[in-house]
Amino acid sequence: MKAILPNLRSSTKHPIDFSLVPFGIILIEFSVFTTQLTKDSYDSLQKLVLLRALHTLLMLALAALISRIYIRLKKTELNYQTIAITGTLVIAVGDLIHRYMGPAFDVELVDSYRRIGIVLLQGCFWFPAFIIIGSKRTQIFEQFRQYEQRLIIGTRLKSRTSDEFKEAQKEIQQRIRGELLTACEAISKSISKIKNTTDDFVTKNKDIQPALLGDDLRQLSMSLETFGSEHHNSSVFHQNINSVKLLITQFKILYATTAKKAPLHWSTYSIVMIALIAPSYLNYSPLIEALITFPLVSMAIIIASKFISKTLESGSPSALKNSSFLICLTGFIPGIFHVIGQAIYSDPETKYPFFIVFFTLPLSYYIFMKIIQVLHPHSLELIRSDQLKASSALQDAVDKVVSDEFSHALSHRWAVFIHGKILTRLAATALKLETSTNVGNSQVFNGTVDSLLELLKNPDAEFEHDSMSLKAEVSSRLDPWIGLLDVDLHIDAELESITNPRVRELGEVIEELVSNSMRHGKAQTLSLRVTSSGDKSVRIKAVDDSSVAPVDTNSRYGLGTRIFNLASDGRWNIERVDSTTVFTLEMSLES
Repeated sequence: MKAILPNLRSSTKHPIDFSLVPFGIILIEFSVFTTQLTKDSYDSLQKLVLLRALHTLLMLALAALISRIYIRLKKTELNYQTIAITGTLVIAVGDLIHRYMGPAFDVELVDSYRRIGIVLLQGCFWFPAFIIIGSKRTQIFEQFRQYEQRLIIGTRLKSRTSDEFKEAQKEIQQRIRGELLTACEAISKSISKIKNTTDDFVTKNKDIQPALLGDDLRQLSMSLETFGSEHHNSSVFHQNINSVKLLITQFKILYATTAKKAPLHWSTYSIVMIALIAPSYLNYSPLIEALITFPLVSMAIIIASKFISKTLESGSPSALKNSSFLICLTGFIPGIFHVIGQAIYSDPETKYPFFIVFFTLPLSYYIFMKIIQVLHPHSLELIRSDQLKASSALQDAVDKVVSDEFSHALSHRWAVFIHGKILTRLAATALKLETSTNVGNSQVFNGTVDSLLELLKNPDAEFEHDSMSLKAEVSSRLDPWIGLLDVDLHIDAELESITNPRVRELGEVIEELVSNSMRHGKAQTLSLRVTSSGDKSVRIKAVDDSSVAPVDTNSRYGLGTRIFNLASDGRWNIERVDSTTVFTLEMSLES
């Protein structure tokens, strides 16, 4: 009991939350329905279903009324004793309603003393359990959400620094560089062939001009810029960095870790099973039979529960596997005793269907105990302290996303480079050749052609420029916007001289957020702060006066999102605050 509902002393206050009570009522009503259905305690199945449906609705309405009363009285916390009394009264009223509805629907009712026992069990155990666990749901979900985010951030960082990821970088670079060299080589051969002809330079210019359009290069740039947009659905994983279904992908690891480091007390295993089977004994077993068999079954459950706890506490390699087997076995104990009892004294009135005692009950017990193990307070402490690791499925998913993001970001970087450094140069060359042809200057004409051919021999020479200092990198990203955007820049003094490959990624973040402010937000002023944030980390905060509110981060998906995710491993946010747009991002400066 203590492990499920901790601190039940009358002085301990528990938050009141009725959110799980409807779920509990439905479970209880369904349990009663299946019991009545198997015991032939009704004249008409239609009437039985109608009775249970109406009774469920009335119980839900009663629970809602009690909840409203507590809200009106501003009662937000109660001790266990008060919760148990409330639960007993709610269940008692429900039983009284059932007492008058049963005969009206030709459904046989159990004796009064049995109903009293059921009311006390449900009111003092199940009702408080749903109230107290429901009150913790926000805390539980919040802890899982925070853990999930920390887990993904750590996994992304591990993926980004892995040898496999670095090898993938090389492969992508080689592929794009190869396509660029092929396109430039074709242009170079075409121009060289024309240059070496005996035609006059007016004719040469006419023949060269089509090659300077750079159609192949333009198509390559466009394909690199749009790379990944067709894979939007496959990469929807990181539209919301918290979208990983943790309770599904991580449940085995959560259970394994919590069961080893914070196993449930044996009393939890026994109390839950006894609470599950008690209504059946109270409902249908004769008093003499219940007095004989119920203590024996309870004793066997207690012994099995102690074996489960000892197995988990042993810490052996097979502890989890063996404890799971014992949990399953404990679930079969009531069924085994039932079969033995029926063999000694067969009584059709107390005989339960095989699927209930040997399937429904063991399965329900097994699932219930697994969930309780994961959700009890000690497990949350393990989540808070990050003592869990990523499952292989999550690791693989994050690996794929990080790889995709890098591919997209790198493709964009190459697209910008090809468009800005090569296609622009081709366009400038075309103008210079036209000018020199018009004035009849063959020397300038030939020099311009030679300069272009030199560029085409090594077109990616400027792509991997030497690392600049952080201050120089940020300044270079802001230079194109001088005169268009009023930028108030601050960089912590200790960060200004940092030089490493990650500084370029920081510059890309600056370039993207400034571009967004101008193109999408129509901003005129921008306050940009680059400050230290912990050991070897930096925090970027940008506040602008955008007149257009940013798109919700949950629905964002594009190049900017990929750049931000890749640089920060998901640690970024953009929000509207009054009449300003605030962008924040944290990233490690470690290479």
